[in-house]
Amino acid sequence: MYLSITMNWYRQIHKLQVDITSHCNARCGACIRNINGGATHPGLKLTHFDVDVWKRMATEDTRGWWVRQLTLNGNWGDPMMHPHLVEMLEIWITAHPETFISIATNGSMRSTKFWSDLATVLRKGSHHKVDFAVDGMEDTHHIYRRKTVFSKLKENIKAFTDAKGQAIAVMTMFEHNKHQIEEVKELARELGCKHFIARRSHSDHMLIEDGNEQYEIKGWYPTGNGEHVIDNETPELEQDFPENEHPLSVNRDRIWMRANERFEELNDNHIPSKCPWKDEGEVQIDPWGVVWPCCHVSLYGGSGASKNMSIRLNFNEEAEQTNFIEEGKESNSLHNRSLKDILNNQWYNDTLNHAIKNADYGVCRRSCGICK
Repeated sequence: MYLSITMNWYRQIHKLQVDITSHCNARCGACIRNINGGATHPGLKLTHFDVDVWKRMATEDTRGWWVRQLTLNGNWGDPMMHPHLVEMLEIWITAHPETFISIATNGSMRSTKFWSDLATVLRKGSHHKVDFAVDGMEDTHHIYRRKTVFSKLKENIKAFTDAKGQAIAVMTMFEHNKHQIEEVKELARELGCKHFIARRSHSDHMLIEDGNEQYEIKGWYPTGNGEHVIDNETPELEQDFPENEHPLSVNRDRIWMRANERFEELNDNHIPSKCPWKDEGEVQIDPWGVVWPCCHVSLYGGSGASKNMSIRLNFNEEAEQTNFIEEGKESNSLHNRSLKDILNNQWYNDTLNHAIKNADYGVCRRSCGICK
């Protein structure tokens, strides 16, 4: 049963992406939270998503909504670092047993009991998956997925799958690990993963700088260039869920290289842009409880980042763009109002709507480019 929400920007919310922490045990080379794979950026404010806010969001704010998918992702930190993750999932599944829950993790933290308990809780819902980053074998995994322990990762995946958790092994391909795709695929099978995905890196190269340690990581594109999306999923290991119910293998890789050109094309031809996040009824919520229209605006807005922190997009915005973000931080906090009230407020239904309709918002222009 659908509950229709009358609003200009979102007609209905079907998907929530939530970053529940800004803590992480890893230092991945392309991550915004550290400096070139080294120390945590001093401008980052460390926090965990407030459990009381989460409970209200699950039991009150979204009561009667059909939330098709809840994604706990790792834009700001690894979800497994939240000390109350299992409790939070219990709360959500009790309120929304129909939700497909998707979680991304480097998988190399916590005890095996934690992973077993996590699987037990997730199985109470209708469908779930946990994406484990397996970026090579023992000799290569750590090159990009820095400060993680490969043996611990394998141990945790096994504990999760032994408890009937649905695990996906996700390998990011680089020059240094491209020869190990088949090995990682076989390892995934041995560990009980239901699926294996090999995906391209979003970066051609990155420089790792951590104390006296310095080296370069090069991306790898099987097609020889980065101009188009490649379908780099390998054959399924096993598939327990109908494709239309449980999209285990949705490839979310986007080519962002032509984002600016795409926006200019829309502008030059006077074509109003259509945001797919809006069309799909999806929003992003950051660890500080601020609701954003997508992950790109969330990363640039950076509720928990000081103004001197370089966020993913290294450019200077005009004053009105900065004011746009600052206004969003004030207007869209779940600590101050309900999710429904936020999505019905002026920022979403006037300020943001105007920016997207006229294709004049810099973050969209520079980082996304999947507008229609």
